[in-house]
Amino acid sequence: METTIRYADSRQGRVFEGIGGITSNGMSKLLMDYPEAQQQEIMNLLFKPKYGASLQHLKVELGSDVNTSAGTEPSHMRNRDDFDITRGYGLPIAAMAKKINPVLILDALRWGTPLWIQNDEDKLAYYLNFLRGARETFGLEFDYLGPDINEGAFSRDWTVNTLAPGLKREGFGHIKLVADDSDHGWDIADHAAADPALFEAVHAYGVHYRQDSTDTAQASGKPLWLSEDLAPFRHSFSKGALNIAQRIIDMYVVGRMVKYELHPLLEAEYENTPFNYKGILVASWPWSGHYRLDPGFWVIAHFTQFMQPGWVYLDDACGQTESGGYVTLLNPETNDISIVVLNNSSAEQSYVIAGAAELAAAHDGRLALWVTTEHAHFRQGDAQLEADGSLRLTAEPYAIYTLTTTSGQRKGDEELRIASSTVFPLPYRDSFTAGHPGGNPAYTSDQGGAFEWEPLPEGGLVLRQQVTEAQIPIDWTYRRTPEPYTLLGSLEWANYRVGVEVQLEASAGYIGLCGRVSYTSKSNEPPEGYWLRMQHTGRWQLMKGKVPLLQGDIEALVPGEWYAAELSFEGKTISAAWNGEELFAFTDSEIASGQIALLSSYHRHAFRELRIEQLREGAAVACVRYDDVSEELTYAGGWRRADGDWNVYARTLSASDEAGAELTFRFRGEGAAIIGKKAAGGGMFDIYVGGEYQGTVDTYRTQPGFRKALWSIHGLDPSVETEVRLVVKGIRHPESEGAFVYIDAVEVVGGKLLD
Repeated sequence: METTIRYADSRQGRVFEGIGGITSNGMSKLLMDYPEAQQQEIMNLLFKPKYGASLQHLKVELGSDVNTSAGTEPSHMRNRDDFDITRGYGLPIAAMAKKINPVLILDALRWGTPLWIQNDEDKLAYYLNFLRGARETFGLEFDYLGPDINEGAFSRDWTVNTLAPGLKREGFGHIKLVADDSDHGWDIADHAAADPALFEAVHAYGVHYRQDSTDTAQASGKPLWLSEDLAPFRHSFSKGALNIAQRIIDMYVVGRMVKYELHPLLEAEYENTPFNYKGILVASWPWSGHYRLDPGFWVIAHFTQFMQPGWVYLDDACGQTESGGYVTLLNPETNDISIVVLNNSSAEQSYVIAGAAELAAAHDGRLALWVTTEHAHFRQGDAQLEADGSLRLTAEPYAIYTLTTTSGQRKGDEELRIASSTVFPLPYRDSFTAGHPGGNPAYTSDQGGAFEWEPLPEGGLVLRQQVTEAQIPIDWTYRRTPEPYTLLGSLEWANYRVGVEVQLEASAGYIGLCGRVSYTSKSNEPPEGYWLRMQHTGRWQLMKGKVPLLQGDIEALVPGEWYAAELSFEGKTISAAWNGEELFAFTDSEIASGQIALLSSYHRHAFRELRIEQLREGAAVACVRYDDVSEELTYAGGWRRADGDWNVYARTLSASDEAGAELTFRFRGEGAAIIGKKAAGGGMFDIYVGGEYQGTVDTYRTQPGFRKALWSIHGLDPSVETEVRLVVKGIRHPESEGAFVYIDAVEVVGGKLLD
């Protein structure tokens, strides 16, 4: 079947308002810790026109110190009398982006709520101080503002009676309101249709994660926005990158929506936090300068490098097909045209662009074709005209094309300074004394509370947790904030020592040091790692996540005194020391690797002199992690893909409940671990090393356990090849709901898998 696209004499439709990204939820923090050269490259790739993703819109979260997905965004006002607009990273990122693209459209939205906000006047002060600070400190003027909570409650009276007039009165009348950023439909259109004051106050209607709209919304005359939708899932080109292109096409063809905002802007968060493994650019290794572009990055460029806000959709040249769809846009000032065609199927598709010769002639012969497939991104193709003046496009399977009369597009620079290594080298030390008040140390990612530099009375700085019990903010709708902790470091660290000096500000609460953090849940639970929890009374506990493993007592801690805490991890042994005296050595094998965390109760406790180091000179520290779909792993028998969500590495999982199904791998190294999921439907497997039976492992667990070491081995000679064979038994624990064995990854310490 052949699809004909006729742009000539097409009806002009709605005005395109851009494609952008959202910096929020702690997902951009690590970008701020990149070396300057790579940070500038990343920003250019994201925002420079006709260069990379060339994003046209940026939405910034108004911070409130709550965890709104993968981390906290610091609040600029923790109480009525507190104000520091330099906290956080949304506004610095916006300032850098605006410098790169001066016509970038800026938007802001709130997720959580500071506790001190008790009425609409308090809320107005919170918004106005954000806007004033953005203007006075960062030189930023926002174009749009969400009146209320992202995907939460929307107050008509606050929007109409307080916010809209307050913005006009205080010199921000140019800011337009976008409502209601919901994930449940177009209620705002229905309400505003019956409420003239609300209709007048709101400029555009915005919804999340849907491509259709209602008759009422379309008839309103308001711009309709897809004000939050997916960024590409990175494990599939078709279901990830091309799916986003489909959503951008469908939002207009089906829903007459004219703006698409990617969430997140980029992945600059740790991969063990929720909602990971989706994004167009990954920047999770600031210590090395390494970053990665997903194919979805260049799929976005097929729109943003060829059409700008203010262009107009040509309705008769926009449509869906069984394999994808197409949109055509016109620059009303120059009459330039760009056509995007998507084929997200396994078969070639044929398109005819009618009148292509006349189109080229009207633009001095300019008619360029660009194409992206899974393995060839954003390259120029060949636009061959037919004898009748049309252009026939045979769209390859799983490909996106842009035909355009514009010029000047390019695929970034040929020589980007992307470091090849992702390794976090040890030893690492940070005294936590170099920074600026209100800022965050390098490589930290706050998941609860706020770990910031604070001036000392005697001069200098110290790292102190800032959110007190009297300030605990109101959580976002879909995420509970844990008690204060901040993450730091490599998820591949396995055997290492971490130490830090700690201080209690008052005789209250606890302070903690954690290692091997492999996973963090979307809840108020502590990190899934081994941590020393020291209470002010002197009671200590070894915790594994929220589970106590061991406890004891020492003398009560004296406020203002500094104490040295230390944890060491070697194979299955976890040991701790306090002020140089050993507290315990404990054996547990469920968590094989992970980064560190600093923890505190909701008190202003402090930290200094962090050190992370090898256990001994020359000792292996890190593992190499192989995802379950890696070619070095050999499966036999009845295995199936049981791909998961953000809870598992790379969102992939392999599963089997078939007796005799096998997983085999060979390696050289000091040790290895099989990482998987424990679950209520978990079954059993036998393990063999070098052909010899080692035992049976039961993966049943009443509550799901993600990224767990189902089995591990240590103390091997790394010069000797070792073969491991896992055999599914097909039987279950008496209380288990199934007999499934779930494989997430294999880790090798001090070596690698063999082909």
